[in-house]
Amino acid sequence: MSTQTLPSLPVNLRENKIFIVLHWAPIIFTAGILPLAGYFALRYGTTLKTIYILTIWLALMGVVSVASLARRSWLLYRQRSTFRPLNSRSRWEFDYFNWNFLVGFIILTVLISVGISSENLRVVSFPLSVLMLMVCSHMVLFPVLLSMRVTAPIVVSSIRRGQQLRPATYVITEDVVAVDGGKGQTFRQAWNDRYEVSSALRAHLARMDLIWGTSGLAVVAIIWALIFSFTNPEIGYAIGWSVPWIWAGIMALVIARMSQNMLRKEQSMVSVSAPQ
Repeated sequence: MSTQTLPSLPVNLRENKIFIVLHWAPIIFTAGILPLAGYFALRYGTTLKTIYILTIWLALMGVVSVASLARRSWLLYRQRSTFRPLNSRSRWEFDYFNWNFLVGFIILTVLISVGISSENLRVVSFPLSVLMLMVCSHMVLFPVLLSMRVTAPIVVSSIRRGQQLRPATYVITEDVVAVDGGKGQTFRQAWNDRYEVSSALRAHLARMDLIWGTSGLAVVAIIWALIFSFTNPEIGYAIGWSVPWIWAGIMALVIARMSQNMLRKEQSMVSVSAPQ
């Protein structure tokens, strides 16, 4: 590996902190803070029925989710879009993250609607953990398929049908940075080039799949056990809407440290292999 064969990535997390905060703040606020603070504030500060209390905050979360899904769908669909996956053959060929976003939104909408209409607080406690189950299942499945050298049965973002699969974290990072981060196909191509050249990056992404996937599935099992174990459904509700964010925050710190170590390893490999 040499400096000429280690493509740079057109993204800098330090320079894009404000953009990242502005993008994630509404999601964290409406899907993390309001369902908890809003519910308990109205539950014990007003005489509103449970169905109305739940509807107010969860409907607001739905509006933000629809807006986010509509925005990224339009960015991918519009004519001559530079956000679509590499070698895209159709305006309807959305990326893998977008299809999962759509399926997840439908499942969670049904789940929340059933919970609100029946005023069943336990059912309304599950949305975030169900979303975790969806994402983390992919992160566990992809390494298994990779070890078996299974090729992609369908188009997975820039990975065409019949090509070798890549880690789920590779696909998620590609899609989120390209569309939500606004880096488009420039990042998709650079990400592909970096992955093909850097053995350190390939190993790092494989480890991230296993760490995120196994820890996430374990946390989901714990959340579900706790939701059903407490006789007071409000405790389960608080757990269901708080623990996933706590887990995500801890994992983000762990992965950030691991990523820094991986980058240092890449640079050391470049230094060793560069011409003297």
